[in-house]
Amino acid sequence: MSPIRFTIASIASAALTVLVATGANAAPKSEAAVKMAAAAAAATPMSVPALEALYSGKTWKWKDGGGYFSADRHRFTAWSEKGNAWSYGKGRWTASHGGKVCLQARWHYRTGYGNNSACFLHREKDGVIYQKPALGGEWYVFRHNPVRPGDEIRKLVPGDRVGKNLARLEAQR
Repeated sequence: MSPIRFTIASIASAALTVLVATGANAAPKSEAAVKMAAAAAAATPMSVPALEALYSGKTWKWKDGGGYFSADRHRFTAWSEKGNAWSYGKGRWTASHGGKVCLQARWHYRTGYGNNSACFLHREKDGVIYQKPALGGEWYVFRHNPVRPGDEIRKLVPGDRVGKNLARLEAQR
């Protein structure tokens, strides 16, 4: 490769790297997403005791399953089933400074298993809780003040609503 071609290719590669790194190829955020991010930025990261009070001893109901945040040594159990596809997970959940809750579990399915983790960030201001996936995603209101019918926090219900389905799926394996 001639020195000129090498230089042009190097410049083009560097420019592409800068564009990708700065998000120039990403879709612009909606005005609502920008406002929500600003509101979350103005809020304070939730403390470990506040996060533990929010999740401990509760089940987060999902469309096709749920996850239980045990108060006993922060055990996490979950299940998911849609049609013939199913899985269940066993692991731990943690709450840390900076408003982060992480779930680490080994997910079992019909033909094997795999480890997976997910983390969510939480910020609070005036009784409003904002949440977002730690990697990617956008901020949304997890709980309004006062709580509204469609708030995600309404899917956090007291008690273990996972154990029976987990045992059923575990027996199928």
